[in-house]
Amino acid sequence: VVLVSLVSFVGVYKGKNLVKDYSLGKDFKERKVAVFSVKEQTNSKNTTDKNTESETENNDESTKEENGTEENKTEETNTEENKTEENKTEEKSEEDKKKDYKNSKNIIERRLASLKSDEYDIRLNEENGSVVIEVPTSMDSSYITELVSKGKAQIKNQSTNEVLVDSNGFKDASAKIDSTNYSTPMILLNIEFTKDAKNIFKNANTNYTDSEGNEKEATFAFTLDDETLYSDTAANFVSSAKNGALDLVLGQGTEGEELQKNYESAQVLVSIIKTGSIPVEYQSDSITIVSSNINIKTIVIVAIIIGALMLIYAIIKLKNKAILPVLSLVGLVASILLVLRYTNVEITLFGILGLATIVVSNYVLILRTLQNDKTFKENFVDLLNILIPVIIIAIVLCCAPYLQLATLGMTMFWGIIVMFIYNIIITKVLIDK
Repeated sequence: VVLVSLVSFVGVYKGKNLVKDYSLGKDFKERKVAVFSVKEQTNSKNTTDKNTESETENNDESTKEENGTEENKTEETNTEENKTEENKTEEKSEEDKKKDYKNSKNIIERRLASLKSDEYDIRLNEENGSVVIEVPTSMDSSYITELVSKGKAQIKNQSTNEVLVDSNGFKDASAKIDSTNYSTPMILLNIEFTKDAKNIFKNANTNYTDSEGNEKEATFAFTLDDETLYSDTAANFVSSAKNGALDLVLGQGTEGEELQKNYESAQVLVSIIKTGSIPVEYQSDSITIVSSNINIKTIVIVAIIIGALMLIYAIIKLKNKAILPVLSLVGLVASILLVLRYTNVEITLFGILGLATIVVSNYVLILRTLQNDKTFKENFVDLLNILIPVIIIAIVLCCAPYLQLATLGMTMFWGIIVMFIYNIIITKVLIDK
């Protein structure tokens, strides 16, 4: 028991700790919190329309003065009807805005999920459309901003500014590091097009007539939010794209941090292409690092105090024969934590509650065995009968999409298995002696 506890709580060192580190959940780690608000659109057309209306009203003032009372009443009635129609339009537009906000939130969530980042949290204010995103501190801030960008991917004829293919023409996308076909490792982006997009490329006109009437070869480009990421002569572009796929070189770098950063940037671009454009345009308000409110040291101190109280109660109730069996619970905790490390279960607050439940159950088992005439085996079987529903719930929770519930289920699942083995090998022997 002492050996297992030392390995779990202290570690085994040979220059560095050979025991695998804990995989801490977001409850115990710093988080990067990004706040985005809806970008206000300035409509110059509305301003022009208002000026035009004002001029028209001024020109028609003399005509209005000549109109009779009946005509004025008709105008008042029409005005009231127009106001009613405008109010209805405004109500409808508010509903549409909320739909766009929800749709945008879902697309951003899919983008985060496509990066295989299961430690994110996204919250939407349905009234004003603002979005709050929590991600690990390891995620680059520029990537977060890119993930919330509109993401309008297009294939354009730059010579005529004609859009050949919009977001609906992109079927799939992927990125990889190619170290075999190039002297320097390259980041390659592969874009797959839909059937309709392929037909557009097959029938595309690669030439255009300039302002002077001369026919020239056009330039086609792949753009994202009107920013050109790749361009080539129309003939070269079409010859590649008409087969249904386009391979682009996005960046390069030597093996190491630079190459990995370029690859991560390519993965962000892939997630944007695959999920389509966002109906709302956002602007970044703030990106800050937020510390966890839960301190692991505090939890350890509380656990030690509770353990000491449990030991004192057992000694008062059962004298010296309770000391070793109760102290063996430290070894049970150490064993479960070792298993959780090597099964890559994240340590969350819910997981600690699950671990505490198993320890308390075993504590009750020890006290009951030492107090009544039943053998350890009989009491253990009674405990397992009680825990059967808990085991079923734990297995179900392992598949829960919510990380907290999933870690609770996995902690309970592995904890019960370790408890079963530990009780047979250690606890039973100590109680029998």
